[in-house]
Amino acid sequence: MDSHKQPQPFDPNWHRYCPEIPFPPYRHVPGVTPHPIRDPLGHSYGIEEEHDDTPLPPEMWRENEAYLYGVDLYNLAYWWEAHETWEGLWHQAEDTYRLFLQGLIQVSASLIKYHMRMLRPLRTLSTAGRDKLRQVVDESGDACNNYMGMNLPEFLETTDAFFNPFFSEVVTENTYLQITVQPLITLQLG
Repeated sequence: MDSHKQPQPFDPNWHRYCPEIPFPPYRHVPGVTPHPIRDPLGHSYGIEEEHDDTPLPPEMWRENEAYLYGVDLYNLAYWWEAHETWEGLWHQAEDTYRLFLQGLIQVSASLIKYHMRMLRPLRTLSTAGRDKLRQVVDESGDACNNYMGMNLPEFLETTDAFFNPFFSEVVTENTYLQITVQPLITLQLG
């Protein structure tokens, strides 16, 4: 795969939370790389998705390999793959947990649009995702400072700062290149 067409991590040395699961051989970019699932050349073609019969509740996030792996994928610019991994959990989730995952999925999808220089979907998805995460903060009260290991107010502050320049009246290639904030997910393991 052509590396300049692939998303590059904001911090390639970012630590992993689920290092035992290897990353796919490439980061999927719609219309650029083979579709991971549908294309016979895709990195996940023919691999059956596994779902637990009894999904882990949000409080057991430390044992939730799919969630942790999704965080790793997201942090290392496998945004499409993170979105897919979390979507598997989202299908089984309920209430605040479902809203939280949907927010992460939309933020991750917006980063694919950022990479592809697709401004309108970047704005729409980033706004929808952050709005859902804000709703989780509102619903969780004080507990939201560590929802599934994430300090959501801090993450929202960072993602707001990252996406804010893309809501300016004039967005140029320099807007994309002059990123000063890294919208990475830090999990509070302690």
